Amino acid sequence: MNTELKKIVGKMKAAQQQLQGLVQDQSWVEEARKYAERQGKEVKKLLTSDVKKVRVFLEKERKELERFQKQIPSEVKKLRKFVDGQKKELEKLIATTRKVGLKEAVSKAQKGKTKKAAPKKASTAKKTTKKASAGTAAHEAAAQQA
Repeated sequence: MNTELKKIVGKMKAAQQQLQGLVQDQSWVEEARKYAERQGKEVKKLLTSDVKKVRVFLEKERKELERFQKQIPSEVKKLRKFVDGQKKELEKLIATTRKVGLKEAVSKAQKGKTKKAAPKKASTAKKTTKKASAGTAAHEAAAQQA
């Protein structure tokens, strides 16, 4: 067991000497610092070009947004004018349909009061065709609208 401990202690001493040699010889630290600086410069180059592209894009978008913001008030005015026109047209249509509806209701009420049912004679009644009755119905509807 004593020999095994001596072997382990010997390996530990060798590893310790290598570590002390690396610590005392700081050339690897200098190499790592130089490498990190090179990488940092490359990253900076990449980032600066990307940042420039982003700035150009944002500036272009800002100008476009400002242009749209200037157009908004005039577009709102146009939309309001259009909506007001549509509203007036709708009100006119509603008014005319009410007038027509009232006229039809009044004419139906008057027809119901003035006409009395007369007894029909089957033998003397004139037979009408479908075309003739449809034509008279259309003529009556046109007369009511006028």
